[in-house]
Amino acid sequence: MHLTNDIFTSLMEKFLPFEIQPHLAIAVSGGSDSMALALLTHYWAINRGGRISALIVDHGLRPESRAEANQVRDWLLPLGIETHVLTWEGQKPQSRIQERARQARYDLLEQWCIDNQVAHLLTAHQGDDQWETLMQRLSRDSGPRGLRGILSERPRPFGRLLRPFLVRSEFDLGIPKEEIIA
Repeated sequence: MHLTNDIFTSLMEKFLPFEIQPHLAIAVSGGSDSMALALLTHYWAINRGGRISALIVDHGLRPESRAEANQVRDWLLPLGIETHVLTWEGQKPQSRIQERARQARYDLLEQWCIDNQVAHLLTAHQGDDQWETLMQRLSRDSGPRGLRGILSERPRPFGRLLRPFLVRSEFDLGIPKEEIIA
């Protein structure tokens, strides 16, 4: 089985309502999950008279990161997808790098949404991510609240953070990566 536009539409219906001619921001890393999310959301938005903006974050932690961000932009532009490369400026941390990079990424994404009055930011977290998160939290003895996993929808200062690949039914973990790749 693979993820189709019709299946994606049914996932997005769980997040209704959306504004007329919705403008959605998509966090795109260039991996298969986020590229699939960008394409599916692009077609979903077009069918509603809307559009998406792909947000690509250059953390600047490696010399090749700018070229990689530009490559993702270059993959999306011919498809008619508006793209923005957001750059993490300033001093980089020497410890807890991944945690701080994740926070910087969300800060950049959310500020872009605020500045551009976009009320919906989508990320490509999927069933395998959910499983990994639950196992990590279980190993840390995080308790019942930590074991709820990654939420498919979260209110944020700009509007809503949405994770459509985590919406399937209340009894499973979300769309598995293999289904997204197919």
